Amino acid sequence: MRRPLTPRERRGAALMGLALVLGAVYWLLIDSWFAGPLRAMGEQAEQLREQQQRYAGVLRQADSLRQQLQQARQDPTSSTSLLPGDDPSAVAADLMQRIADLINSRATVGGGCSLTQRMPITPEQDNSEPYRQVKVSLTLNCAIEPLTAILHELEYQRPFLFVDEMSIRRAPNAPASGGAGKLVVHLLVRGYLQPASARQVQP
Repeated sequence: MRRPLTPRERRGAALMGLALVLGAVYWLLIDSWFAGPLRAMGEQAEQLREQQQRYAGVLRQADSLRQQLQQARQDPTSSTSLLPGDDPSAVAADLMQRIADLINSRATVGGGCSLTQRMPITPEQDNSEPYRQVKVSLTLNCAIEPLTAILHELEYQRPFLFVDEMSIRRAPNAPASGGAGKLVVHLLVRGYLQPASARQVQP
């Protein structure tokens, strides 16, 4: 038979019950209705502050970027950022040879690199676009070090080229263990022809 609680124990149990009730009331009436939404509002305000700071930084750079763009438009050497030539097929052939020469220049770097397949791509041209595109498809058998150097030169040297697609896989004859060795790399490279107006004004 359970013994009856002493007055001290009854007071302790009552205080514990009261604490639980107060905690439940706080969570139901205060935290869920006031404190929780206030925390969410504080987080949103912090996100807005971060966005405002980011946009303010962009706006501070706007004048500088506008001046650089104007200078680039007025600079006659800016035409070197586009591929020279009138015939897209001939330009694609020149572009393939240019990239082949680039790959050959890296043939002995690190694990080496070689061009195994190249093919021009004729993209659909939108007459509303001021520049015509030229694309070439390339397959390389390349190690990591020369591949990194080739991609860097493609992206940052003139004429400006863009790597639209890239897929990398281990070569079928790669060893089962150890390093990857040479990789089979497929690239789709895009460039732009100079507009007719720009070619006419060139000396």
